[in-house]
Amino acid sequence: MAGARTAWITGASSGIGAAVAEELARRGWRVAITARSAEALEQVAARHEGISALPGDITDREAIAAVAGQAVALLGHIDVALLNAGTYRPVLPETFSADLFRPHVEVNIMGTVNCIEAVLPGMLRRRAGRIAVVASVTGFAALPMAAAYGATKAFLISMSDSLRADLDGERTGVAVTIVAPGFVRTGLTEQNDFEMPFVIEVGEAARIIADGLERGDAEIAFPRRMSVAMKVIGRLLPGPLRRRYVAGIARRRARDRRRSDG
Repeated sequence: MAGARTAWITGASSGIGAAVAEELARRGWRVAITARSAEALEQVAARHEGISALPGDITDREAIAAVAGQAVALLGHIDVALLNAGTYRPVLPETFSADLFRPHVEVNIMGTVNCIEAVLPGMLRRRAGRIAVVASVTGFAALPMAAAYGATKAFLISMSDSLRADLDGERTGVAVTIVAPGFVRTGLTEQNDFEMPFVIEVGEAARIIADGLERGDAEIAFPRRMSVAMKVIGRLLPGPLRRRYVAGIARRRARDRRRSDG
């Protein structure tokens, strides 16, 4: 295992995080995985010799800094910090509330910021390392039912682009990657009661992410048709056309929900 590449992955007890951890381990990486559930982490780690479980809560700033330190002690250094932990709940007009938004901000935004704060100083000292932030294609353009989730993912994309510019401008040697998945079949997306376009399985998502990390891509957005469509909607369509298109998606989803309820 000498010379193996190393990764610290958050939100790795299930879903995309666990699948990427296993994919990287199969490729010879040494991986430390973090999530709140120690039992679930141990189950993932037990499947591959190269994976070690380090339980922790990313919303606890001091605790996650200690976990990142444990990862460095275990791995020697962190080549890639894949900050994948996140939460999602759909938001509808009748459920719109601060209570729905708060966990999105605390986990998706501040949890990610806590992790970056924990790993960045060590990477700067080494003048090497990659921070890979898992956002979403919903960060490229607003989608119905994603007022909380999509807003936090747009924040992560903007923050990552800004951080990359500063790191590159100062020639620090530290890189930033934005990971922007479309619909991936996981426990989080199981709550969607509408047809998910271009949905892919978690194993395929893990292979795409692992390939991008090994190449050192600045952006890993997939599936391609979904990511291109979202960028066109969010960045190229004039405002009236964009609003009309997204409203049409909302109407179709509302129709789907009524059919499923009926």
